[in-house]
Amino acid sequence: MNEAATHYRREVRRCLHCGRAAKRRLEEHLTSLLNAFLEDDSAPDRAALVTAFGTPEELAATLMEELTPEERGQWKRQWLAARVVCVVLVLLLAAFSIYTFFLKEKPVEITTYEFSYISGGADNSASPADESGE
Repeated sequence: MNEAATHYRREVRRCLHCGRAAKRRLEEHLTSLLNAFLEDDSAPDRAALVTAFGTPEELAATLMEELTPEERGQWKRQWLAARVVCVVLVLLLAAFSIYTFFLKEKPVEITTYEFSYISGGADNSASPADESGE
């Protein structure tokens, strides 16, 4: 494929809104259409491709008509589920950030001191040398 056909194919692929398997099938169909067109005109420009097939959006809509309603519905559900998961993750991240920076208690500094006590009770008897007077 030449550069204009490759670019046109890429634009059509962006407009295809369906699951991977269906998109792969539609891309194969698109490639076969473009290859058949390129056999007649080996170096078409974008204007020739648009004249032959229509705009990329129109061709994508035509290709999407081949999909069953189940395939379309599946893609919409997956797209919606992905969006919901993203929103939930963003909300969790925001909640965690608020908790960490504003609500979490700051660490309390604890200072410990050591004291030594000397008691002079019955346990501290004088040594024998002290008693003898020496």
